Amino acid sequence: MVLDDEVKQVFESSAFISLVTVDEAGQAHPIIAGKARVSGGTLVFGIYKMEVTQKNLRRSGTAWLVAATTEGGPRGYRLTGSAAVCGKELIFTPEKTEKLI
Repeated sequence: MVLDDEVKQVFESSAFISLVTVDEAGQAHPIIAGKARVSGGTLVFGIYKMEVTQKNLRRSGTAWLVAATTEGGPRGYRLTGSAAVCGKELIFTPEKTEKLI
């Protein structure tokens, strides 16, 4: 499983999570996504605006997340995966985990 207990704890305790999508010209579009809720093997975010992010996801369905925490010592991860908008939520399904700190 890509979301092991340590990765889940980092993403759940991070005050701010960076979410990056890419537009049709290949330009990165980073945003601060706020808090995440772990649901099974996915991370779920509430949507507040995110118009460009939603447009990019409709086109490519690919996203990256970065989170870090100092809780329990410094730790950070980058997740690569797919994401989709479902109602008022963004559902991210990780495919790869990279330890950063």
